[in-house]
Amino acid sequence: MTQATQPSTAVVLLHGLCSTPDELLSVNAPLRQIGCTVVPLQIAGYSFDADHPEAPAQRFEHWISAVHDCVRQQRQNHQRVVLVGISAGAGLALSAAMDPATPVDGLVLMSTTLRYDGWAIPPWHFLLPLALYTPLGRLWQYREQPPYGVKNERIRAWIARELENRRVSRAGSATLGVSYLRENDRLLRRLRRNLSQVVCPHILALHAEEDEVASPDNLRLLAVGLSSAAVSLKTVTVRNSFHMISIDNDRQQVVRETVDFVRSLTASPPCP
Repeated sequence: MTQATQPSTAVVLLHGLCSTPDELLSVNAPLRQIGCTVVPLQIAGYSFDADHPEAPAQRFEHWISAVHDCVRQQRQNHQRVVLVGISAGAGLALSAAMDPATPVDGLVLMSTTLRYDGWAIPPWHFLLPLALYTPLGRLWQYREQPPYGVKNERIRAWIARELENRRVSRAGSATLGVSYLRENDRLLRRLRRNLSQVVCPHILALHAEEDEVASPDNLRLLAVGLSSAAVSLKTVTVRNSFHMISIDNDRQQVVRETVDFVRSLTASPPCP
């Protein structure tokens, strides 16, 4: 492929915490079909590592640095770079977009979790910092429980079998160690304080009305936080899914909205 015929847009996929690129597999092929280069990014100390499942998390600054490195690499051969993130990946995408030295042309944020306030979050969640930041949590780890972010019962049953047999599924890892949760908490604390520093002209935020992890109020928090930033924010609420909207009942709508958004960016001038 010559320089003149190379795809003009690279799309970097950012899956959720301690998970795999399979979470965003549904948008991979459709984005390639419209001529994009698609990069499912795996980050050491953030992504699930089947060879080292007990490995601790890297610091969240390392996660952001890995995204910046990928954006710079893709910028060498593409006019535009777009970040697509789900759950913790959405927070990571927003955090990476705060650096004007590493500009991105668009963000697709799925199930943005600025605050854990969904209907399935237990009442004791406010005590989580005791596990994350004190010795009390050294031996504790979070274990995924039904509904696994999925409303579709058939997909939910498949996820349960995958977690039992492989320790990871398209909805994430069976367990999350304290170090991963702590670094994600640190990232979110910084992100909530500094949302106005996001530098990205176009943002699409997709969220489930019944998200059991992060209520739709996260869209309001996102809009308020970005209100003083020079961004164009479009929000879409899907009606028949839980947290993992990329694999649940509304996945076709999620794919369509994502593809249409990325395609629309070709009508806008790329970031300098």
